[in-house]
Amino acid sequence: MDIDLTKWKLVKTGQIEDEFEGFDEEMIFELTDGTVYYQSAYKYRYHYAYRPTVKIYSDGYTKIIVPNGMNDYAKIQETTAIKSKIINDFKGWSGDTIFELQNGQIWKQDKHKYKYFYSYRPNAIIIKTGSHYIMTVKGKSIRVKRIK
Repeated sequence: MDIDLTKWKLVKTGQIEDEFEGFDEEMIFELTDGTVYYQSAYKYRYHYAYRPTVKIYSDGYTKIIVPNGMNDYAKIQETTAIKSKIINDFKGWSGDTIFELQNGQIWKQDKHKYKYFYSYRPNAIIIKTGSHYIMTVKGKSIRVKRIK
């Protein structure tokens, strides 16, 4: 890790709600206490863990998340989120995927990206960041737009 944590204040210890696959573009991290964080600066590092413990530090201006067992961190921002379930079998996204949620909302993939993974009625978290929305399902994220 290329950061001296002695200059940072530990502000929270928590646990990721579901699967964690490291850091990547537009990642969302939901903790078991319901708080949601958005990875605010691009960094890629793969690390799989199921419900890892995390520590959140602040230097007064920036917050970072440090997962247990991973010798790295990502800059984050706390955010509010829409939380619901996808109402049918989920098979990832393929470029123009439509996501129907249990709360009645319908969202469509808004960035070309392909990722296959199956899950039955998985939880979905959607946040707004800047002028766009990001949805996370089972630790994987995609940009989306609301169509209903």
